[in-house]
Amino acid sequence: MSTIILKTTNLTKRYKQTTALDHVNLQIEKGKIYGFIGQNGAGKTSLLRLITGLSFPTEGSMALWGKSGRSQLQEQRRRIGCMIETPALYPNLPAAQNMEVQRLQRGIPDKSVAEDCLCMVGLNSTGKKPVRNFSLGMRQRLGIAMALMNTPEFLLLDDPINGLDPSGIAEVRQLLTQLNRGYGMTILVSIHLL
Repeated sequence: MSTIILKTTNLTKRYKQTTALDHVNLQIEKGKIYGFIGQNGAGKTSLLRLITGLSFPTEGSMALWGKSGRSQLQEQRRRIGCMIETPALYPNLPAAQNMEVQRLQRGIPDKSVAEDCLCMVGLNSTGKKPVRNFSLGMRQRLGIAMALMNTPEFLLLDDPINGLDPSGIAEVRQLLTQLNRGYGMTILVSIHLL
């Protein structure tokens, strides 16, 4: 029997006169990679913001791992890792120091987590190279590493291939497959290019 990680029922989000999401019904099963595809402005980021609790629905409901109360949703969100829009990075710091800042801000006591996440995304050998000198693909992978710091069961990525060249897209695709197969992570990726 499959485990349902996310279920939305008629999930709707309006901003004044604009409807960003209109009665979305979605079900995400454990252990799979999902692509949420739509043009710019289709509501992909709005959905991710609702799932992570950065925004609240106007109508409808949502359940994470079968829990739907407000406090229950907040508790279940600890099992989620996310990168919504552009990762917030310190351009003058190297990858390891960016990760250390994130680790401290999140109150993660295990210092090895940052290095482990950098290894997972292939950025453990960047040394003292500042992030400002990273390629866009490297910055995206660093953002994904930050999303992995809490060892999530469910990973949400908002357009992680935006602006990447074909080799960068292939790198991110390979990384997502590795995370899914190697770590059993369920992944939801919003993209606008098929």
